[in-house]
Amino acid sequence: MPRTPEQERFLLWVASCALAIVLFCIGVPLSATIYQLPVLAAFAVGILQSGSIPLAIIAPQWSIASWVAGTSLFIAFGTVAPGAPWPLAVPGLLTFCGMLVVLGLLRPIVVGVAAWAIGAATSLQILLYAGAGESKIATVEGIVANVVTTTAISAFALLLARLLAQSVRMRGELVTERRQSASEQQRRVLVEERNRIARELHDVVAHSMSVIQVQASSAPYRLPQLDEATRTEFSDIAASARAAMQEMRRLLGVLRSEDSHGEEMPQPGVAQIIDLVPSIERAGVVVTVDVAPDLPVDGLASTAAYRIAQESLSNVVRHAPGAIASVRAELIDGAIVLCVENEAPLEAGAVRAGDGGRPSTGGHGLIGMRERCSMLGGGLHAGPTADGGYRVLATLPISASADTGTDLPNDDTKGRIQP
Repeated sequence: MPRTPEQERFLLWVASCALAIVLFCIGVPLSATIYQLPVLAAFAVGILQSGSIPLAIIAPQWSIASWVAGTSLFIAFGTVAPGAPWPLAVPGLLTFCGMLVVLGLLRPIVVGVAAWAIGAATSLQILLYAGAGESKIATVEGIVANVVTTTAISAFALLLARLLAQSVRMRGELVTERRQSASEQQRRVLVEERNRIARELHDVVAHSMSVIQVQASSAPYRLPQLDEATRTEFSDIAASARAAMQEMRRLLGVLRSEDSHGEEMPQPGVAQIIDLVPSIERAGVVVTVDVAPDLPVDGLASTAAYRIAQESLSNVVRHAPGAIASVRAELIDGAIVLCVENEAPLEAGAVRAGDGGRPSTGGHGLIGMRERCSMLGGGLHAGPTADGGYRVLATLPISASADTGTDLPNDDTKGRIQP
């Protein structure tokens, strides 16, 4: 799981403080013994140099000044030791590299380069003590070697920090891009599902409106005994039906993309659920279908029941291969009650059919099912069963009010259709 910027900054604080403490504990005794600094001066050098590492997190300019002050104090009061690095000791070099790493991770490259240049130039102040005797100046070869080593190692540390910072930044951008792509994909799937529902709504309602329009238009010819007021009423009904169909076509045209084509064949209903069995069984899932004979063969509720059964069985094939599934549908209290259930998957490593390894809220399929139920004023309950399977229970009122927008209670339903 990727760390947040706050967590990364906290870890950097901990690491820089720990490194500063270690280098302080090493540098003070080395300065006091090998380089013969007074004890107070050795402590001051250790605090100024080591403290520059955590100080670089909050105040880069003060961290540079702190390290330069500590190094200057070391050169001013220190004494050349035979065989020891001079004018910059190993603890001083390590604190310098630590400060550059922090600056390279957090600050622009120009800040790190400026700190590196200032630190490299700090060592050259040893030339000010050229007339102070062997206690302040070592051989020219030793000084040059020390300065070259210091600049090379510190430059490598700064470069490494910049590469690490760039890698972290690129990884963060990649994670952000993936999250945006996943979010866009989710929105696209939802829009496509809603468009599909809208087209099905158009097909079903347009069929009914066409029947109304034809019956209203032909009524004066089929019933010649009608009076003039009744004829006018039928004519108004036919005109209203035609206007409603034209408006629905315009609205549907907004939802369709330029390269999409509407479905011209009749929409399937609960009676066609049995047609799903051959393809599902070819995929390795045994399905039993029990559809009550008194269910409506067309209409929004019947089409929604077919689509929910289709999506649920597809989930069984994808997420519970080899499982045994059952589909039952009956008419209870003026609503189609559909129950699709599968047993525990037979194949090792398979997951439950409804969630696909995701949380119990489900994926896009369950979202589409709930929207279909909500459109009809019904409800949907989906979740795992006690034996490791999965159950989808949908209630689809045939004549529910479309503007209720709430789920119907399913307690009685669940008691009458036992999975």
